[in-house]
Amino acid sequence: MEDEITLLTEEQTENLAILKKYGKKAEATDFYMIQGGYVDNRKGPYWTKTPDGDTKSFLLAIYDDVNINHDLAFESHGIRPVMPLSRIYKSEEKLNKVLESNIDIVEYGEYPQTVIDQYLEKNLERLYSMGKLKETGKNYTSILTMLKQKKIEYQEYSYHDNKYVRVGISYVFLDDHFANGREAKSEQTYWVKVEPIEWLIDKNAKIAIAKNVLTNMPFSCYNSNDYEKSDIKIFLNKNFIKEIEASVNIEKIDNLVDLMFETYVPKEKKAKQKVR
Repeated sequence: MEDEITLLTEEQTENLAILKKYGKKAEATDFYMIQGGYVDNRKGPYWTKTPDGDTKSFLLAIYDDVNINHDLAFESHGIRPVMPLSRIYKSEEKLNKVLESNIDIVEYGEYPQTVIDQYLEKNLERLYSMGKLKETGKNYTSILTMLKQKKIEYQEYSYHDNKYVRVGISYVFLDDHFANGREAKSEQTYWVKVEPIEWLIDKNAKIAIAKNVLTNMPFSCYNSNDYEKSDIKIFLNKNFIKEIEASVNIEKIDNLVDLMFETYVPKEKKAKQKVR
């Protein structure tokens, strides 16, 4: 049975047409950074699910367009999920429209991504301390630390039609900066905005790949490179997919497909679609 959501293999990072176009390296979110994720010029390394040779503890991780590292499974790296396009587009008609369009990037689901500016952060922290921020009832789960699993849940709050999570303890590398230019500091409280996830579409493989490195965690807290038994597999299929889809509006997605088809599909392909 095909996983609802998974990781890329090393072979896919080398051969997928969409990654040949955009490159294998990926931008890291601020949420990834404050969980201790390493960045180099805003790019973050991410796990593949490809074991390293005959060892039982090492896997291959993508650092940039050239370098592939051989890292221990209990180390923390970024997660860049991949899933079948049929997960986003339920009907064959909508899926065919997307495949015949000129669009490479679509939005699906939401996830904490960007640290907000200090003025808004102070306001949210004040309202939070007074108990005046509205909870949405939604949480986002993270698995942190090496060697011993530690599960953390971040409560989502709404404020002026936007959604945020509060990260009370952050772990960042020295001299890093967030997307808005703010200096990143460890053991600080940060508010992170929940935003739509962008996905790169590979039309030949009919899969969607997260454009960014979204979060940071060990592949396996027990240092095993077996993806089927990994903490990442459990996290992706038990937590992540449900959390990002909690606010998905299928009708809105289908309407956007129709608009996209009218705007970005050549006339001859539109005619072909109508004949079907």
